[in-house]
Formats: sequence, structure tokens, C-alpha cells
Amino acid sequence: MNEQASFNMQVLDALLLDYATGALSLPLEVLVETHLAMNEDSAKTMNMLMKLGGVLLEDSDPVSLSEGALENVLKAIEDDEENPALDTRRIDTSDGFLPRPIADYIPDAGHSSWKRVGIGLFECDVVFEGDKGRAKFYRIAPGTAVPSHTHTGTEVTLVLEGGFTDETGSYGPSDIAVQEEGCEHKPVADNDGECLVFTINQGDIRLTGPIGRVLNLLVN
Repeated sequence: MNEQASFNMQVLDALLLDYATGALSLPLEVLVETHLAMNEDSAKTMNMLMKLGGVLLEDSDPVSLSEGALENVLKAIEDDEENPALDTRRIDTSDGFLPRPIADYIPDAGHSSWKRVGIGLFECDVVFEGDKGRAKFYRIAPGTAVPSHTHTGTEVTLVLEGGFTDETGSYGPSDIAVQEEGCEHKPVADNDGECLVFTINQGDIRLTGPIGRVLNLLVN
């Protein structure tokens, strides 16, 4: 596992733990719920976190655990096939069958909310009340490269349909890609179909390269 893949796994684990404890903002909560509805392994991890939390809360008084007590609890959780109360239903939208957590927010492909921001690239703002981050849907045509850019804050992206590749790796449906502040990348959509992603930025996007710097000046 390379350094970026290891970092993404650490971030995913942190997101799942924060979701289990109710510590996420609404946009990230929706992103994680959608990921859980698409990814069986993460759903099982969440099931374990929720049940382990329930076991620990059953008796809030300090007690001495017998040797192997924690292992027995984890084994019992693993043996239980029941999933947590996650909504895994998929809704038929113009962008395909999407999990309900995210399907409630995405407009039809031909809706005026979608704005063309480049050749083969469309974006749609998602407004969450009280949100400090910036959530968007992006539709990227097959084989299209998103202009090279960097970020002034962390970017978290969930792939809903299709896939893309950038300097950090390749990502497909249910994958979460994380870009740290200052990281520069140039995502390229896979050739076998349109790529649809849900992205949350905690800062601004800055285009890089000679043309990008000129466009940044024009925008500002």
C-alpha cells in the first residue's frame, strides 16, 4: 500500500468513527451514509462500531473485564449478520440508480442547476443549511481531464458512478478520495462512461499552470 492509499484509509477510518459518534457535519454525514450504502466492507465496520458502542454503554459503571472479554465481544459482533439501520435503497434518477442518502439531493441531468464549467465538465452546488464547507456534484465526460488545480483546504470526494484517475491513484464507485490542503492534482475520468462524484471542499480551488493562473485572476 502506497503512502496516499494509507492516508486515504486513515481518513476513511476517522470518517466512519466520527459518523458513529455523530461528530460529522451534515454534508460529510450524507457522504458517509452514501458510501456505507455502496460499500459492504465499510457497512460491516460501521455495524461493529455501533454494536461495540452499544455494548460499552450498557453498563456505564467501571468494571474489571475478564481476560479475553473484548475479544469475545468482537467475535459475537462478527458472528452477528444483522446490519445497522442503514438505508441501502437505490432510487432511479437521471444519473442512474443512486443510494437514497444522496439521491434526495441530486437534480436531473438536464436541470438548470447544472452549470458547464469546462469541456465535458458540469457542476451543481449542493446547499446544506449551516454548512461551512462547499459541496458540489460533478459530472465528467468519459476520458475528460479536469484542469490541474490545488486546494486551500481539505477536499473529500465520493465516486457515485464511473471512475477517475489522478496522481494519487484510481477511484471507482463507493471509493472516497481525499486531497490535503496544498495538494495539486489533475483527475481524468475513465473512458468507459461518465464519472459522477460528490465533493466537499473545506477551502477554495485554485487552478494551476499558466492558463489556470490567468483564469484565477479573472475570477477574482
